[in-house]
Amino acid sequence: MAGGPVLTLFLVCFAHFGPVFGLYEDQIGKFDWVQRYVGVVTKAVFDESTVPRRIIVATAENVLAALATKNGEIVWRQVLEAGEGTRVEALVNEGQRVTTVAGRLVRTWDTLTAALVQETHLSHTPHPGLLHRAVVVRESEIVLGEVVAGSVVVTTLDRVSGAALDHTAVAAPWLTPDTSCESGGQSLVCVELSLGLVFMLPLTAPAPDFASQPLATVGLEAIEPNSQIVLQVVPGAPEHFIIQVGSGRRLVHLHGASLHLVRDLGGSRASAVAGNVLYTLTQAAKVVTLGAVDLETGAEVGEHGLVVELPPHTGPATALHVHHYQTSDGGWALRALLTCADHSLHLLSSAGVVWWREESLARVVAVEGVDLPVDGANVNYQEPLPTSAEAAPTFYEESNWLSSLAHRVKTQVSQASHWFSVLMETSDTFPAPLHTLNRDALNLRKLLVLATASGKILGVDSWNGEVVWRVYVGELSVMEGNRMILYTQRTSAHFPHHPQCVVVGKHKVTGEGLLVAFNPLTGEGVGERNGVVALGYLLTQALLLHQPDPQYLKPLVLIDNSLTPHVFPTSGESTVLQHKDSIYIHLARPGSTHLTGHTLRFSRPGNLVLREVWRVNVGGSGGVITGVYGKLAWEKVHSPGRVLADRSVLYKYVNPNLAVVTTQGYDHLSKNTLTLYLVDTVSGAVIESVSHKKVSGPIHVVHSENWVVYTFFNDKYRRFEVTSLELFEGLSQANATAFSSLGGRATPPILERQAYILPVGIQAATHTTTEKGITTKFILFALQTGNVMQMSKWLLDPRRPVTGGPREEGLMPYIPELRLAPHDMITYNNSLPRVSGIFTAPTGLESACIVLVYGLDLFYTRMFPSKMFDVLKDDFDHYLIGGAVLALLAAALTTRKLAQRKALKQAWK
Repeated sequence: MAGGPVLTLFLVCFAHFGPVFGLYEDQIGKFDWVQRYVGVVTKAVFDESTVPRRIIVATAENVLAALATKNGEIVWRQVLEAGEGTRVEALVNEGQRVTTVAGRLVRTWDTLTAALVQETHLSHTPHPGLLHRAVVVRESEIVLGEVVAGSVVVTTLDRVSGAALDHTAVAAPWLTPDTSCESGGQSLVCVELSLGLVFMLPLTAPAPDFASQPLATVGLEAIEPNSQIVLQVVPGAPEHFIIQVGSGRRLVHLHGASLHLVRDLGGSRASAVAGNVLYTLTQAAKVVTLGAVDLETGAEVGEHGLVVELPPHTGPATALHVHHYQTSDGGWALRALLTCADHSLHLLSSAGVVWWREESLARVVAVEGVDLPVDGANVNYQEPLPTSAEAAPTFYEESNWLSSLAHRVKTQVSQASHWFSVLMETSDTFPAPLHTLNRDALNLRKLLVLATASGKILGVDSWNGEVVWRVYVGELSVMEGNRMILYTQRTSAHFPHHPQCVVVGKHKVTGEGLLVAFNPLTGEGVGERNGVVALGYLLTQALLLHQPDPQYLKPLVLIDNSLTPHVFPTSGESTVLQHKDSIYIHLARPGSTHLTGHTLRFSRPGNLVLREVWRVNVGGSGGVITGVYGKLAWEKVHSPGRVLADRSVLYKYVNPNLAVVTTQGYDHLSKNTLTLYLVDTVSGAVIESVSHKKVSGPIHVVHSENWVVYTFFNDKYRRFEVTSLELFEGLSQANATAFSSLGGRATPPILERQAYILPVGIQAATHTTTEKGITTKFILFALQTGNVMQMSKWLLDPRRPVTGGPREEGLMPYIPELRLAPHDMITYNNSLPRVSGIFTAPTGLESACIVLVYGLDLFYTRMFPSKMFDVLKDDFDHYLIGGAVLALLAAALTTRKLAQRKALKQAWK
């Protein structure tokens, strides 16, 4: 009995332990990988207070990080706040600490541990209409110089308390939004091209006032009309500035209230100062030359210069930071941190490129998954026959069996040739880099094509995250909304045709449309100029046709700003004309309140015409269109309906032409309003509309099959919510064979709707995709906490009954709060800040789906939403089953023989 209390205590403690969900240690990194980035470096300082040395960088993504000089790895990283007014404006190295100024926050960090030592909140509100802000960090004060139209407001604040100490407004009637200003050291420098003057303002003076001098005094007397002005501070010497007007580029020194010409920097791309030595960088193709000049004597210091060849497909240099230090043997060594236009980061030394980081992957804007090609010996000779006159002779077309026989013989000859070339190790069926990328039996391994905001396109192996190829297109930039369009025009399934992808963006200078067509397996451009095609017109919309041409290439239809359609490639015009009666295009101009539908029905050869057939006004509540969300073109719907408890079928309203149009605005009571319209893009009919009052963004919409899931922030109750909509035709199906948007409906579809509460905010959302659509759909939410959560669509079913109501078969009662289970986090212990999108793609295995989460970091994994129902378990006993089958086979043969013998004996009786 003495053990009774102890046993009771043990049982009570055991009852309080809940189930534990986790990931086995040997599974981490087996089917997933993560890559960390810092973004585009804007400021950098070399830290010598630690061994080994580090580079402290601040980036355009508002990240403060320390990079190891040995290999470029991230030693520590602090992801700061995102949004307007939070960018790091000043980075000051103070021994073992570094100070940053971002918006109204002044922070001091420990460079060894990344710990926050001190944080000061400045009691100062940025001036409205701010054009530029200069920041001066002193030992006990922070001086802010805010440039607005017509004046500069100088404010001095206490560094410890953040209180304002002084406030002065300096009149400058010549200051306009076109004036170029830059701050360096403790002064503000502005160049006004219309006056031909350069102005200097000492921010820390007791009575600050502008001083001016002509640009001609620094050798910029020849002013070209409409010249571009570049004004930069030289890293390492804040009192030195680079002024570039047109083709003239000068290094000047600010001393007191005047500028002095130091050197002509014509032909250089970047400059920096270290140890009283000026380093200028010139670049010819991929070879960069770093020249060194003593600032006092003006003599060249040859032993401090270097010549380095950068890696292929690297953009031109844009910024340079130099560290000049003494080695252990008493000599001098040089490290140069180079930032390029493709957002790559390089550390150079006399030995060459020490390391480089592909920071363009921190700004991925479009993703596409490309299937790897099968081996040449396994090419399917049953692929579709050629249909064009060029692909097949006329007499073949007259006889199907003769055509089939010729096609089979041709393919088998190609297979034999490939086998022989592989045997001789001279195969040229596919380029050499593909020999390391082998397609697995279940097509789980893919090549991920990533288009970045810098104009760089990369091919990444999904197996391990290794970059297979990279291409930099300097003219390519993002379109409105920070996006590019990436399409696969031809897959790798059409041997011997190579696959082809196209990236649609705009020209960096002219703003006109720009295309890049390339082979996604090698990155090689297709056509002239390495696949770069300048369209010569402003682009409004681009869409890919579902129907391929005789070469299995899907044409790309491009709409310019005058609503004139174009086709890429031009050979695809015949395919467009062949299907012109079934092509409908909907357009929504940014910020407009009208959605229009157009047809190509009236087009003729050589004259494609876009004719408007319907127009819908969706801005009735004062809002403007903020997004149009369609379905995946290749999405398959496995089941046409849902079986109810009484065994009847509730049929889904599956409209492939349905699009979700979101509008946001203010009503007459000045409340934020969100309205969703479900619009048929062929007929222009508004199927349903849903409106929400007192809600704000960001809005994330997931549209698939017959349902829509979207998230927003409820301003009234101060919480994040997710709403689920589902459309049904009813208990009878209007047309079981094909859907037609022009056929009309006697009754509108049934709309089921329900809302749920999310405990955290959402950064991005999408749904899983599988090849046949059999697997249960899961919604993927990128949470603001940094996790990515998978949630079954079953939990967001809008038909979940309220407690006490009728309960349908397979539906759980409605509970407004959605719980976040730890085992639903597909990123387990990885935190992913600043997620901008989630890409999913099907595989050859119906139960598997690949997922790529991109943003500041990249994370890849595989998902099995319905478990691995089509794959045998790892512990499946193959020998036992095989032995049992063999035993049954032997028993069947034996009993058959005995039965035949018995029947023969009975026949002789």
